[in-house]
Amino acid sequence: MNPKKKQLLDAAYQLFVEKGYQSTSIQDILDQSVVSKGTFYNYFSSKNELFIDVFNTVFEKMRNARKEILVGRDVSDYETFIQQGNCYLELMQKYKLYTLFEEAIASNEKELKAFMENNRLLEIEWTYHRLRDLFGEAKTPYLLDLAVIYTGMLQYAMYFFRQSERNTQPERVVRYVFNRLTHLVEDVSRTEEQLIPPRFLSVWLDRPQDEVVIRKDLFEKTNAHMKQLITLSVISEESKEAHDEVLDFIYEELLERKKPKIHLLKRALETLAEDPIFTGQEIMVRYQEMVDEIVRIRTRLQ
Repeated sequence: MNPKKKQLLDAAYQLFVEKGYQSTSIQDILDQSVVSKGTFYNYFSSKNELFIDVFNTVFEKMRNARKEILVGRDVSDYETFIQQGNCYLELMQKYKLYTLFEEAIASNEKELKAFMENNRLLEIEWTYHRLRDLFGEAKTPYLLDLAVIYTGMLQYAMYFFRQSERNTQPERVVRYVFNRLTHLVEDVSRTEEQLIPPRFLSVWLDRPQDEVVIRKDLFEKTNAHMKQLITLSVISEESKEAHDEVLDFIYEELLERKKPKIHLLKRALETLAEDPIFTGQEIMVRYQEMVDEIVRIRTRLQ
């Protein structure tokens, strides 16, 4: 990093922590960093942009520290996840980000709010993927809900525990919240309750192409279950082969062709839905919903 830019970032960080974002002027930053106004505008178009860069620099350090904990460790180990959470919260305290974060969220600056909201979503995304590591693919439909719940619980638990006991250790809070979460995972899996489908992560983060990838992963599992149902059915081998061909056609048309032929997909789905093997089966309903959903996503992306 250019030394002058680093001077500006270091000075701005110190002032934002000491005085707050709103109370810090560009002139304050220039005086603290001993950098000219012209040099400032060579690197940043506004105080907002500088504030965002300060946050990005700190967030990168925090996320790298969290990644390092995972090196050589089992991704499905609960203790590793708790250590990562503890590390992140300790660095939040070290860099005194709680106050800055709240000030940015409460400000009337749209650019800052959008930046903070995006980082909040990135944190939920990270949590969602780590929960998949911990609890497995079978729990995927419920894990975005739980990622949202976990990050919310962690944020507020840490905030209020610190109000009541200033020396509260982050690990104690992380472990407490995570232990509650493990019970929730089993509960929602048992009841099959879902609030937010995982595909919404891509919508929130404006990465629509990822939606197809997420749905493809789930669709492949449902497709495999459909084929298993055919294998276990009391029908001739010739009929089983014909059914498999229909499923293969739908898969290829839906996910491998640039422009799926919607009318052919509908006809193939109707054929399956009318077959006694699948009539009244819950998996057939899920299968149809997934096909419709992927068609909608792909149509929007074309």
